[in-house]
Amino acid sequence: MPVVTFLPSGRTYDVIERGTLLRAARRARMGLASSCRGKGVCKACRVRIVSGAEHLSEPTQLERDAAREAALDPDERLACLARVLGPVAVTTSYW
Repeated sequence: MPVVTFLPSGRTYDVIERGTLLRAARRARMGLASSCRGKGVCKACRVRIVSGAEHLSEPTQLERDAAREAALDPDERLACLARVLGPVAVTTSYW
């Protein structure tokens, strides 16, 4: 199973392949904002990909549209929509 590492804490979580970063964060007990229940609407679950971006699913049209609306940086993804395919490390401004 792929491992998600949450920085700077170093906490890790083994996520099922194609599980979302949001689910991994919740399971690892890492507080991550989200008010839309993982639908990509609130855009509050933005995370910065520190490493392993190539191990995430390609952004869907919904995620690309949301990223444009939220002015995400190129190394940011919405945790509710990004699916894990391999090892990845993420952070956010409030951890």
